[in-house]
Amino acid sequence: MTTPLLEDYALFHKALAEPIRLRILALLNSRDFLCVCDLVSVLDISQSTVSRHLAYLKNKQLLNSWREGTWIHYAINENHTAYAILQTILIELATLDEIINDEQKLNTYEQTPRQC
Repeated sequence: MTTPLLEDYALFHKALAEPIRLRILALLNSRDFLCVCDLVSVLDISQSTVSRHLAYLKNKQLLNSWREGTWIHYAINENHTAYAILQTILIELATLDEIINDEQKLNTYEQTPRQC
């Protein structure tokens, strides 16, 4: 593994500079993985918006993704250079009302049949 560069950390923090991306990361942190449709339903935003933010996070190597049929699943990349920093941030985010509400919506959503 190569030594991280200052630029790597700057790009990491830039990726976190958007509230929707923080909400996505917080939800992904609470599960092993989520599908795009899960995030669309819980965040109540368009599929194109969710996909754009997921692509951004994946491009910055914060997420892993894989396809199962027509579904694309996403998970946090635990091998990212700044994974430990991300975990610290996500612990703090978990105390915020908006993140707590998202988690409650995800729990409720998971009690119903998938909407994908």
